[in-house]
Amino acid sequence: MLFNLGLLTTLLALASASPLTSSTEPLAKRNSDITRLGSVGKVLSGGTKFGNLVFVSGQVPLVNNTIVSGGIKNETAVCIQKVADVLKEAGTDWSRVLKVTVLMQDINDFAMMNEVYSSMIPDPKPARSAFEVGNLPVA
Repeated sequence: MLFNLGLLTTLLALASASPLTSSTEPLAKRNSDITRLGSVGKVLSGGTKFGNLVFVSGQVPLVNNTIVSGGIKNETAVCIQKVADVLKEAGTDWSRVLKVTVLMQDINDFAMMNEVYSSMIPDPKPARSAFEVGNLPVA
């Protein structure tokens, strides 16, 4: 299955006031059909939290196991919201995100993706990289 966008891999956010501990705790499985985050299978989770660090998995624009309609703009919005849901569960939000990586099937969609990204991500924006990739996996 190919996607136009796989947004926001390798995110790192600082949670509000959690002390650094010696163990990781997987984020609880989400029960919303829209976001489909959390422990979806044996190899996938929405993210993990270690002390005051949060690592968010890459998100793809699936809703109910189907790519959202409407093209790159809707795909971007869905991915950003999925990450926001993981961050909220971890006790943080987009204002604390340090790094975002955007993986796109067609780099020519960059301007449209960037329009949505710019409107949804608070200032100051996190450091960001964007790459064109051939195929995005779904685990």
